[in-house]
Amino acid sequence: MAKKKRQVRNKARDMFTDYYRTNKEYAKENQQRQEQEGMPKGLKNLTYREKTYLVVIVLGLIGIVVRYVILPNM
Repeated sequence: MAKKKRQVRNKARDMFTDYYRTNKEYAKENQQRQEQEGMPKGLKNLTYREKTYLVVIVLGLIGIVVRYVILPNM
């Protein structure tokens, strides 16, 4: 008779998955609430993640301009 293999639980994965799902639901509810209230779209209503992405993109573009336009000989 074969022994049953013990099922391994990945607690960290479960925690991160729960955190991801909860935040996804919260963001969806927040977006629906903003649409119902008729809040205007723009930079003021960006989420923390969207603001972070925007900052990273702008810093990357500044770095490219400095590297290839201002200091092309180095």
